Amino acid sequence: MGFCSALCACFERLKAGRGAGSARSDHADDALDSFDLFFDLHALQIATSFFSDLNKLGHGGFGPVYKGLMPNGQEIAVKKLSVDSRQGAREFTNEVKLLLRVQHKNLVMLLGCCVDGPEKMLVYEYLPNKSLDYFIFGSRTSNNKW
Repeated sequence: MGFCSALCACFERLKAGRGAGSARSDHADDALDSFDLFFDLHALQIATSFFSDLNKLGHGGFGPVYKGLMPNGQEIAVKKLSVDSRQGAREFTNEVKLLLRVQHKNLVMLLGCCVDGPEKMLVYEYLPNKSLDYFIFGSRTSNNKW
């Protein structure tokens, strides 16, 4: 219960703190203000075809990342915390807090999250054109697990 309360407090700070220091456009701020930051697990399952391997974009230290399509046509990327990941609730909370504080036009926007029992996910806007490690390392395999 404390975890959910802390997460709610973080999102409230995001809404209150957006504005003067934000590099996002007013249009993006308006969209976030009118958008529920908590996603339903079932909606994410439907959007990602139940986390199908066909929708898997990659895998990092946090866990797998899936592409999804919301009913309104918006493409999303869902970062799902691995059950066997060493990153637990604390790391999840820290990532949400960090992403809510860091806003820049060159960063992928965090749209919200999903916390449903043991399931913890971050939902981002989807940006095409491969991952950052592809542009850094090219087609050769990276040793980094991010």
